[in-house]
Amino acid sequence: MSFLRKFGRWLCLRAHRSKVPTSLIPLSEVKSAVVYVDATEAYCEPFKLRLKDFFGKRGISLKIIGEFDKDLRTDSDFFLALNPKPCLNERYAAISSTARFKAGRHQIKGGVYDLVVSDAPENPLQMKEAFDAIEKLLINIK
Repeated sequence: MSFLRKFGRWLCLRAHRSKVPTSLIPLSEVKSAVVYVDATEAYCEPFKLRLKDFFGKRGISLKIIGEFDKDLRTDSDFFLALNPKPCLNERYAAISSTARFKAGRHQIKGGVYDLVVSDAPENPLQMKEAFDAIEKLLINIK
C-alpha cells in the first residue's frame, strides 16, 4: 500500500476518533448496542437472531452493522466487533463509535477496545463461538 494511501487513512481515522472516555460497564447500564459482524458468513442470519434475543432480553436496543453499511459512525453505549479478520471498516466503526464500552476480537492500535477476546491465528473461531466467550464475560461484569 502506498504511503499516501496509508497517510490518508491515518488522517481520516484521527479526524473521526471519538473523544468519549471508555471503560468496562455492566449490562444493566447499557441502553443501546451496536454489533459489527461479517455478513458474508453463511450462519450470519441465525446468529443475528441470537444477538437480538440476547440484547432484547435485557432491554437493550440493538443495531447490527457490517462491512457493506454506508454509515459506520454510530452512537450507542456498547460497541462489539465480532469480525474474525480485522478490516479497515471495522477499525473505522470502532474508532469513531461514541460507545462508553467497546469490545472486540482484535485490539486496534491505540487501545480502542476495553475488552478483547482473541483466538489462535491458526484456528480462528467463528463469530458465534467468540460471542459465547464474550457473553460469559459480559454477564459477569458488575
